[in-house]
Amino acid sequence: MSNILELKQGSRQRSILKLGSLFASAALLFAPQAVLGQHEVDTDEGSRGPVKINGNENAFGYSQMAMMAIMQELPDINRYAWEETRALIDAIAARELVPAEYVVPTAGSGPILQMTAMAYAEEGKNVVTVAPGYMQLVRTFEAFGGDVKTVPVNDKLEYDLEAVKAAVDENTVMVYLCNPNNPTGTIVDPDALKTFIRELPPEVVAFVDEAYLELADGGLEANSMIGLVREGENVILARTFSKVYGMAGLRVGYGIMKPDTVTKVRKYSMGGPNKLGCVAGVASLQDAAFFEQSVSSYRSVRKMVTDKLDELGVEYADPQGSFVFMKTGIPIKEFQAMMEEEQVLVGRPFPPMLDWCRVSIGTEEEMQVFLDVFEKVMTDQGKI
Repeated sequence: MSNILELKQGSRQRSILKLGSLFASAALLFAPQAVLGQHEVDTDEGSRGPVKINGNENAFGYSQMAMMAIMQELPDINRYAWEETRALIDAIAARELVPAEYVVPTAGSGPILQMTAMAYAEEGKNVVTVAPGYMQLVRTFEAFGGDVKTVPVNDKLEYDLEAVKAAVDENTVMVYLCNPNNPTGTIVDPDALKTFIRELPPEVVAFVDEAYLELADGGLEANSMIGLVREGENVILARTFSKVYGMAGLRVGYGIMKPDTVTKVRKYSMGGPNKLGCVAGVASLQDAAFFEQSVSSYRSVRKMVTDKLDELGVEYADPQGSFVFMKTGIPIKEFQAMMEEEQVLVGRPFPPMLDWCRVSIGTEEEMQVFLDVFEKVMTDQGKI
């Protein structure tokens, strides 16, 4: 009898905790200034913290539905995320129109890149990619004994698919393409990319990193290679909740691939998302209004930046992701230091284009600060 009473009391306590979490969520959502006012940063005229537009983070926040889901889950984070992970897998599978066994959830999309590299790397084998490009997969591939073959982007800073195809040889096991490319932000014509993938040798994996693809013109519907995965092609896709969904700090991503590829890659599993990330991910997928608002905000502010660059006569790559890659004509390390003196943090070096700079899209206010400082620095250096 005492055990039953203890169970009932425990259940009652959890219910009270969840109710408290709901009230806290409501307070955060409907009266954020009142709740958080005591922790506000001093906003005296002329003072501001650094503008952080160097990490491709979502400056527009994240879904309030995800926030509510997190708050409701807080009383139960002493438990492992078995059920929540399964719910996330099912939600992703429903969104992507693939069976659940095609989905590999991870802590951000980085582990999928690394797991795949470890699964396929071996001495004498190579991965083909482009430069400048995102290097996490290829660096891991090299660290585990494989070789890397890089192909330069073309004059428009786009992938030269013919050159990439020509670099594939009998020792190639994988082609890695980030689409839109990081750092250039350019995108591949979807029909051309589908043809390219179909013409690869059947044993060569096409790894397409679609971290920023929701933000491209036409979005996922027009540009994703998910249809090839459904058709059974030798394709791996990587997606993340860090960008358009604004969940960089929660670390949730996933890979989509054929079940036999899942078996090969999962041997190198680094663990899945945490419990709060799982529930936030499911909620985010249900929040269509936030998704549309996030995409709209990105595109609007991105255009604001490119309009100003056009006015200044500054060269830049066609941006289709959450950043703009622009030519400063100043060595990037020097340019970073100049901007940091003005409390604006911009992107790291991307060899071999070391007089170009990647700038992440922030809020309209942040990007106005950036543009003002950028114009000043470029003018002082005689670049505009």
